[in-house]
Amino acid sequence: MSLRLKTILGVALIEAILLAILLTLTLNYLETTNYQGLNQRASSTTQLFASTVKNAVLSFDLATVDSFTQELLHNSDIMYVAVLGDNGRVLSSAGNLPESFNTAILEMNAQSVTDGLYDVRAPISESDIEFGSVWIGFDLTGLLSQIKDAKNWSMLIVLGEMLLVALFSYLLGSYLTQRLSELKNAADTIASGERDVHISTHGKDELASVAAAFSNMIQALRDSENKTATYQKRLEEANQTLESKVARRTADLVRSNDQLREINHQLKQTQEKLVESEKMASIGTMAAGVAHEINNPIGAVKSNLKMCQEYLNTYQKWADIAEQVIHQSEPLETLTHWKKRHYADELYDDFSDSFADANDCVQRVINIVSALQQYSSYSQQTRQHFQSIEIFTVIDEALNTLLPPTSLKISIAANVYQLPPVMGRYEELVMLFKEVLKNALQACERGNPDVVHSIDVEGENNGDSCTITVKDSGPGLPREQGHRVYDPFFTTLPVGQGMGLGLTYVYDIARHHQGEIQLTSSTHGTTVAVTLLYQRDHAVANHAS
Repeated sequence: MSLRLKTILGVALIEAILLAILLTLTLNYLETTNYQGLNQRASSTTQLFASTVKNAVLSFDLATVDSFTQELLHNSDIMYVAVLGDNGRVLSSAGNLPESFNTAILEMNAQSVTDGLYDVRAPISESDIEFGSVWIGFDLTGLLSQIKDAKNWSMLIVLGEMLLVALFSYLLGSYLTQRLSELKNAADTIASGERDVHISTHGKDELASVAAAFSNMIQALRDSENKTATYQKRLEEANQTLESKVARRTADLVRSNDQLREINHQLKQTQEKLVESEKMASIGTMAAGVAHEINNPIGAVKSNLKMCQEYLNTYQKWADIAEQVIHQSEPLETLTHWKKRHYADELYDDFSDSFADANDCVQRVINIVSALQQYSSYSQQTRQHFQSIEIFTVIDEALNTLLPPTSLKISIAANVYQLPPVMGRYEELVMLFKEVLKNALQACERGNPDVVHSIDVEGENNGDSCTITVKDSGPGLPREQGHRVYDPFFTTLPVGQGMGLGLTYVYDIARHHQGEIQLTSSTHGTTVAVTLLYQRDHAVANHAS
């Protein structure tokens, strides 16, 4: 659609809308004022006629009633007049009467008339007692004809006005599009590659400004093409030297790449050495812990066995002297004196204590070796047959196994009992929380004795997993030892009070359950957070919600 046609249609549409609004308002005003005047006249005429014939009707003066009826009919727009008594009988009438005087023929107002006859009724009453009624029919054909003529003339005026607007729009569009056509032809010429284009810029309107801007654009385009040609020439000259530079840079990149490859190889070797060093450090830590734990009971066993050997030699000498006393080769005082000098009365108790101590030390060695075997087999075995487990039952059993002192405050939050079941092995989870709670108990025992220590257990729902945190009020761990808490045989307890495998087991159990464990410590206590996965149907339900 051309701009000219758009201008004509746009102006015509605007003019049509404005004329339609004006015509609608005018006709509505015309109809409203005429109908309101007719309604007022009909109501006034009917009421006035009812008041006029009231006395004649009350006195049953039919001649007077008939005279008033004939006189009222002389009005040109009144089609009929009728006076009815209280029983509906016609007392007087004139004009073209309706078939029946039924309230169904009455209209609410003049606008609701459809048959050209406006029927109006007014009661004849006295002291709120109705003695009859008057009926008058008003002719609306003249009024309706006038309104129709007014609408027709209005439509003719609108059509004439739109034709004039269309003509004016056509002339205006022709004037506007003439300059635009010139600009379009110039643009087509420029698009074909021609730059020698001249456009008239006379005038002071917007089109003249656009033409001037277009001329400026053509001149700028010429200048730009000249500069581009110059730059192109310089670029070709620079391109000739670029290839040699690229060759040199490529050689540099190849050398750098070889260097990076060598550095990467050295880094891999260094990384392997670091991994091996860490591995050897862990093995060394384990070996030192085992040696430290075994050397102590073995030394005690050796010392006790040496004492037992000396005690046995003493018993042997006592037996020899006793035998000589029995055979009277030595006096009894000699045996008594020797017994007192060698503390023979205490030998049995010391001998029993030495054997008991040696037996305990041997049992410690057996326990250490058993723990090593158990940890080795535990770390190598595969986990199967996971089942649904209520986490609060695991924590309750772990606490019942430890039997914590009554002076220690242990609180389990309500949200722990509201957690959905997790997947795992019951005995391993009991062992996990038993070791965590045991570490918390030992930390509280090492804390300030003047403070009432506590252990808080809380739970958190993560959607497809839960996190159980155990926080104690102990003295915490030194920062330099925080990264070693999961190493086998690393412990902060005195010798003989722990083998340092508790948190190692905890770490392995959490890892085999596809969970996580995180330990944070400060001077105010230590917090252990264990994350475990839910049973699959609970995890899916949590994600859906």
